[in-house]
Amino acid sequence: MLDSSSRRTRNVVAYDGRGLKKNRRRFSMSRSKLPLLIITLLMLYISFSLGTRFDQLNAMQQDLRAMQAEIKELRGKNVGLQDKLEKLQSNAYIEQVAREKLGLVKPGEDRIVPVSPGAGEMRRTSPAVELKD
Repeated sequence: MLDSSSRRTRNVVAYDGRGLKKNRRRFSMSRSKLPLLIITLLMLYISFSLGTRFDQLNAMQQDLRAMQAEIKELRGKNVGLQDKLEKLQSNAYIEQVAREKLGLVKPGEDRIVPVSPGAGEMRRTSPAVELKD
């Protein structure tokens, strides 16, 4: 049976080309730090790769949230524009514009035009153009 000191130092006697005796140590994976170094490097590589991927994922999620907020805002604007379009296409709005901006009146109505304060009394004008119902 081997004692603990002889098991650790397993020396091999080798002869070089000149006949001299050399003591060499045998390579042992259990005593070597190479597997530990390889595992450490591998773990560093994996953690760096995962960290990079998580950063990319986080950036994509932020972009997604920004795009969803923009979509919500644009949908709100779209609803507002559709309401405005419906209002502009309504008969009541068309009539209002015809009365206020174009000076049109319905049959049987008289158009009254205000005169500046220095001109005196208000004049009544005859309707130039009449609106049909």
